[in-house]
Amino acid sequence: GNVHGNVHGNVHGNVPSPKWERNRLIGIIALTTVIVIVFFAFNVDITSWAPTKHTMKDVEDIDRKEPIQMLQAVPTVAKIESTLQREHLKVHGDFVVEEANLRLKSLAHTYALTYKLIQELQKQQINVTLTFGSHIGALRHHGVIPFEEKDVDVAVFSNDTVKIKKAIRTTLDTQPHLNLTFGESDFGFQIPPTKELHTYIDLWMFKDFESEKVMCVGHQLPQKSCARWYKWFHAKKPPIYRYDAWFPFRTEMFGTERVPIPATNIPIESFHFDNRGPNFWNTTCGPSRRWNETKESWTKVDMSERKCSDKYNIYPFVFKKKNGVEQLRQGSVVIHEVAGVSSLT
Repeated sequence: GNVHGNVHGNVHGNVPSPKWERNRLIGIIALTTVIVIVFFAFNVDITSWAPTKHTMKDVEDIDRKEPIQMLQAVPTVAKIESTLQREHLKVHGDFVVEEANLRLKSLAHTYALTYKLIQELQKQQINVTLTFGSHIGALRHHGVIPFEEKDVDVAVFSNDTVKIKKAIRTTLDTQPHLNLTFGESDFGFQIPPTKELHTYIDLWMFKDFESEKVMCVGHQLPQKSCARWYKWFHAKKPPIYRYDAWFPFRTEMFGTERVPIPATNIPIESFHFDNRGPNFWNTTCGPSRRWNETKESWTKVDMSERKCSDKYNIYPFVFKKKNGVEQLRQGSVVIHEVAGVSSLT
């Protein structure tokens, strides 16, 4: 009797009344309406609540509907140099010393080659973006980092060495008087400096695995790979990133033109740059270690030597205004103003 009574009583007690169901439905509709009004009235950015996660379908849609966006016509070396000189004069007055003139000329060659290389790789339907120090340089200086930086880093999302070599050769042919060459390295390819070109241009071969993860792979050979380079240079394995840390690309100023950079700053928040989280790259300048030729070993650089704020009067830095516009300034001199980092659409 007790069993039957308890079972019957519990079951009967858990059945909601029609009135309760009606009130519950009204409550759900009211709550949904309030949420919708809040989002539209206050322009809430949903993506700020959680990282965007691209599914395979999203990626397929992106690839199908939005082909690789081509870099526009590459300016001549003379035009780039003229712009760089004009900006240099804003800071230093009416006279450009010979040493500065040589540096600006070298930078003009570097930027022209970088733009052309990106364009040629895009023509081959290869995704390409600035990476590592050049990613930082674009965000923090609108160009090559003006101190302790000797290369341009480009991430190339392809293992088709035939296409990559073709793009490099076509690029070098645009400046035959520089007598430039290129060679293979563990991580990909490298265009070494010359008398006129003071910077390396490094092409890092990356791969996205089923559009979920991204990592540097290099040539993927036992004696030639990113894994081998990382083991030698960092004593670590190459980092593995989420796909949406890199894609879809944004654009940012680099020299005189806008070029692709990764979707987020996560790639420059890794152990390459002290692994100290967001914005560390924008407050701390210079490497954490330097190679000591005498001792033939790495020497740690003290943090007191790495404050970006100590360099504001000596080198150009990017500062963001409240309206999103980016100012490139050296000390109190505004060198130029441009729209902030943007999506590549």
